[in-house]
Amino acid sequence: MEVTTVKEYIAKQRKMVELPSGFVFEIRKMSPLTFTKMFELIGVRPNETKEETEEKIQGGLQEILELVIPVCVVNPRIVLGLAGENELSLDDLDMDDFLALLDEITEFSGLGKEDVEERESFRRK
Repeated sequence: MEVTTVKEYIAKQRKMVELPSGFVFEIRKMSPLTFTKMFELIGVRPNETKEETEEKIQGGLQEILELVIPVCVVNPRIVLGLAGENELSLDDLDMDDFLALLDEITEFSGLGKEDVEERESFRRK
């Protein structure tokens, strides 16, 4: 057995996705730090019910998107505000591409609906 190289590890955390527009972006899995920051940003507490958490997610959707998309889209870089050369502003994204990126990041990070339901069913056993 050999130690995984940094390059190998990073490669497993990233993937190329084709968006509805036909453009290809490179995304990365959401890190535990980003996930925690997202929940802190919208005020989710560990002892809350699923319904309370979902309500806070809906209420804080803009803040979540402004955090997750720029952090998890590796190439091309997506920034808040004015974009520099070889960057896109979050406002530049077409709605279909925006939603597709969010879905891809969520699924790739293991936070999709099926992943959550599977973890919840395991907890109930």
